[in-house]
Amino acid sequence: MTVKRITGAVGVVLGLLAGLITTSVTGEATVSAGGAKGVTQRSERLAPGVRYVVIRDRSGPFRIRVVKAKLSSPTTFDTVLASDRLPGFETTSSMAQRTDALVAINGDYARPSGRPVFTFASDGNIAQTPLKWGRNFAVDQSETLTYVGHPRVTGWATETDSSATYPIKRVNQGPPEVSEVARFTPAGGSLERAPEDACLARLFPQERARFASAGGGVEANHIVDRVKCGGRRLRPQGGSILAAPLDGDHAPGLAALVPGESMTLGWSLGWPQVLDTIGGNPTLVADGKVIDNNVSGSGAFFSRHPRTGVGTTPDGKVLLVVVDGRQRGYSVGMTLEEFADLFVSLGADHALNLDGGGSTTMVIDGRIVNRPSETDRAERPVSSALVLLRAGDTGEADFQAPPPPAPKSAAVWEDISTDPASTGGLYRDFPSRFPGEIAGRYAPENR
Repeated sequence: MTVKRITGAVGVVLGLLAGLITTSVTGEATVSAGGAKGVTQRSERLAPGVRYVVIRDRSGPFRIRVVKAKLSSPTTFDTVLASDRLPGFETTSSMAQRTDALVAINGDYARPSGRPVFTFASDGNIAQTPLKWGRNFAVDQSETLTYVGHPRVTGWATETDSSATYPIKRVNQGPPEVSEVARFTPAGGSLERAPEDACLARLFPQERARFASAGGGVEANHIVDRVKCGGRRLRPQGGSILAAPLDGDHAPGLAALVPGESMTLGWSLGWPQVLDTIGGNPTLVADGKVIDNNVSGSGAFFSRHPRTGVGTTPDGKVLLVVVDGRQRGYSVGMTLEEFADLFVSLGADHALNLDGGGSTTMVIDGRIVNRPSETDRAERPVSSALVLLRAGDTGEADFQAPPPPAPKSAAVWEDISTDPASTGGLYRDFPSRFPGEIAGRYAPENR
């Protein structure tokens, strides 16, 4: 890990931003230093402990939007899955509207179906384990601790009578291997269904999720409804399906379950009392230092593009940051290294890059405040969103509103898979971690 020194005209300007952001200013202010061109900022208070700042740097030009929210404020952070199921694409503004969010930014990258790439959970319900090795952002239930990094995702199913425990290796992440038990939930929708010709057990929850007695994970008591081995698959019907291959290590245990018996199902990220999490990649800043290996490279993903990210500060604030790009004369976007330097200038000790490019969106009070970079300036549907709620999170995931209509996955995926700052660039420029994911969609001429 190497500390990056901010150099050049861009660096001089970024070095001024920390002072600008921490000043309670309304209206415009212009600052010049050395050979740097003017930087102006407009700042407003959105809610107690929440401030929105728009920064204009003419040297790029760059248009930067920052929401800085104190964890101690009445607002709370939450995560939203597009259409509340897999698969699904939905715009950030739509997710903000249906959760009545004060602020929303786009979240994780997307697969062709619209599902997120990394671990996703909301209101104590885990929608999927990671499809690829990656990072996550989370705020604990008390809104006092934040986490940025690679979570250690675990799951379990424990019989109440015998205390026999089955480790759950994957949730809505495909069929289990021979040594595994997989879990399928209603969030899997039509994309993730229990396999046929397997040992299956359907369980229904008997209570709301609670914190586990040990380890800080989340669990809930369930009742076994039905058990079958071989033949057609079972559907969750509002519950969960546990699955093991017929010749798998845990098939005898699942086959021996009896309808009516009690089991506990749980999961953990290794981060205590975390109910919500959203994924991203790569980590930009750790312990106040830019991670050089993550932000330096020759691929298109590292070039100047619109950017979205989330960071934290040592004094208990969360930074939601978007930078517009691909718009000559208005905002050219930032390289991944410049974006990381920006977070350091804003006082971040940790920061995570989220889906960018045409996905970059910030919504405040129901209005898109940045300029999406799509050709027609339309807002791109995405896989998920990170939102700041006006007050406490009452568990909006329990509200069974009709899911919004999803756009055609193929058309949206065409944009995402050829965008060098979105999923396309992530997969292409990290080939050792994501081999063969794009399937030819990202052509060299699009770099």
